[in-house]
Amino acid sequence: MDTKTKLEDSYMPDKKSLKEKIILGLSGGLDAYVTAYLLKIQKYELIGVTVVNSWDGYEGDSGQLFSCHLSQNSLDRIKEFCHRLGIPHHTVKAGPMFKEAVIEPWMADKAYGKLPTPCWSCHDMRMKVLFDKMQELGAKHIATGHYAKLFHHETHGSVFVHTSNDEQHDQSALLSRLPREILNGLILPLSDLTKKEVTKLAENFGVIENPKKLEFKQCLSEDLAEQIEKHVPKRFIKEGEIVSDDNLQGFGDHEGIHHFTYGQLMEFRDAGHSKKYRLGGYFYPQKKITVMEEEFFLRKKIMLTDCYFSEEVSWVEPLKGVLSKKNDQYFECWVQLKNLSTVSIEFFEEKNLLEGEIVSVIKKKGKNAKVFLTGKVRFLPIEDNADEEGESGASKVNYSIDF
Repeated sequence: MDTKTKLEDSYMPDKKSLKEKIILGLSGGLDAYVTAYLLKIQKYELIGVTVVNSWDGYEGDSGQLFSCHLSQNSLDRIKEFCHRLGIPHHTVKAGPMFKEAVIEPWMADKAYGKLPTPCWSCHDMRMKVLFDKMQELGAKHIATGHYAKLFHHETHGSVFVHTSNDEQHDQSALLSRLPREILNGLILPLSDLTKKEVTKLAENFGVIENPKKLEFKQCLSEDLAEQIEKHVPKRFIKEGEIVSDDNLQGFGDHEGIHHFTYGQLMEFRDAGHSKKYRLGGYFYPQKKITVMEEEFFLRKKIMLTDCYFSEEVSWVEPLKGVLSKKNDQYFECWVQLKNLSTVSIEFFEEKNLLEGEIVSVIKKKGKNAKVFLTGKVRFLPIEDNADEEGESGASKVNYSIDF
């Protein structure tokens, strides 16, 4: 189906819907601008809202702090865009909320040697801000430029999230973690389009893409050790020893875990030979960093905790699905419910994962796939015991943990 046909077949509002206000999330990106044009063409009553993140007390350039920062020039361009379209525009400064929901958890994860997930927290916060603004202004819906699909159950009002037509830019996992009250009022004009089609529409509308590319997981990726030292208690950032899981020597000391990120690649040289490891653990009491060989991160069985489930899925028996990571990685697996927020995952072969990263499980790889759940990866402890056939050294999963 070509783009023209998709647009002609898209939902056109009736007279009642035309009178309902819609909050339009505008971040200054191409997707949001095209969303605005499509809704304006359909004659919706739009109110543009921009959520501005800031860290009060930060003395440096916020543009270098997090990629989603909006400078005054960027904000002025968004306001000018709304003026051209003839729609009002509101700016919501989320400084205190951004610090509490994003900055402080990020610092805590860095101080404990865990994997931070600031973009997930930031997305949840921004959608909550838009929802609060929707209620404040008496609007009925929120419209965004997400690439995902929403299906509403006609009887009990549940909302089911599916993947979009663009696997590379799909954002269904992000949306699947939102409360139902937000999903019920969400409109996604780009749900049937691909990034290539949206880019072509932007050219036709005369939209100039923001030259600053906003990539997921780039926020707070700069070396901010100095800022952490100013805000985190000193007992968390003391120097310590670097050790390995294979008991090799010569790794030396570190100046604080805040200089590192869980999972980062680390290379050590000894007598002319080099060996690569990844940061795999941090023992807080002794300030000891543990580096692991790549094989440590290869897992055939894991847990997903803090899960958000689709209400459409029955968990009476294990389900076959596909674990989806960013960077277009898809792993076939079996999924079994363990409790109200945890599932076990078993892959058909070992896969490379990081403990703490957020992933989704979908019905199948490809377009319009139902999102079963999203959750946070947790490794199962592995014991070097004999297997049932008596072979020594076989890995055995201890299922007594957290069941």
